[in-house]
Amino acid sequence: MSHVIVGTGHYLPEWTLTNDELEAMGVGYDRARSGGKSLDQWAIERTGVRLRHRIRPGEGTSDMALQAAERALADAGIRADDVGVIALSTYTSDYLSPNTANLLTSALGVKCKAFQVDAACTGFVEATITGAALQHFMDVEYALVLASDAFSTHCAPKDFMAQSLFGDGAGAVVLKNMPGSPYGLKAHTVGSDGARGKVLWIPGGGTKEPVTIESVQAGRQYAQWMHKEVYAFAVEKVAESSRIVAERAGWSLDEVRWFVCHQAGRNIILDAAKLLGQPQEKFVVNIDHVGNTSGPSIPIALDEINRAGKLRDGDKLIMPAMGAGLAWGAL
Repeated sequence: MSHVIVGTGHYLPEWTLTNDELEAMGVGYDRARSGGKSLDQWAIERTGVRLRHRIRPGEGTSDMALQAAERALADAGIRADDVGVIALSTYTSDYLSPNTANLLTSALGVKCKAFQVDAACTGFVEATITGAALQHFMDVEYALVLASDAFSTHCAPKDFMAQSLFGDGAGAVVLKNMPGSPYGLKAHTVGSDGARGKVLWIPGGGTKEPVTIESVQAGRQYAQWMHKEVYAFAVEKVAESSRIVAERAGWSLDEVRWFVCHQAGRNIILDAAKLLGQPQEKFVVNIDHVGNTSGPSIPIALDEINRAGKLRDGDKLIMPAMGAGLAWGAL
């Protein structure tokens, strides 16, 4: 395949919250049940998160996507009207309709085909694969692939685990169709296990459980998950999908310069590194200052190492993710 990332960009909302600030807001954390530890101590030990970004009232998923898109386009040195197709992943649309991908075309002032995928934490992986496929079959030179999520809006106010783990943000890449190039997307894998979907789910707000006063009072519009089961699944699938794409690309894992993982948790990433027999230094970890941003976490981390000058010509990268669905995949 010859779909080459030629530009990266990301956006994090200006409003930030530390662990101490969250605890002071009354997010349901009980120091006595944690042996006297502060929320800051607990969160750093469990997930590695010290700080997360949050949208403010009136700011939406499409606003974050626009900022990330503009930065990726500028990095690629192209205009918005050079883009032939837009693939956007989000779990947290501004509205039920129109979808956020269409709102983004309006904000960018373009009329190209835009579509949206709803795959939560694996969203960027799936948007990249489908965006590259459409780029090929529509025979367009540039595709814009994004993920933008404000998962904080799905966190119950008194669920300190969710409140401390999740952050909001957006990330984007520009794909250029370059037939014959030695660079670009070499392999991918995706999978899903719907039988385990309710391990991490939001029960209220759909056709099975429409919004009612009673459902809102019961907090059914907020995320619910089985933490221990998600942890083990995440470690397993990050390692498994990384091995699969390396084999399909004809690489050994030792050749890989960077593993740019979904930031589900620092310990999840480090345990996956051990399972793969790879040094921790090869795994990008930025969850400390962004939290788990869901789908955008990979392109946010990718843009950070790009702008920090950590990418060298010829570097091999693997980008694995897992999340709600349950779903997993890697590029």
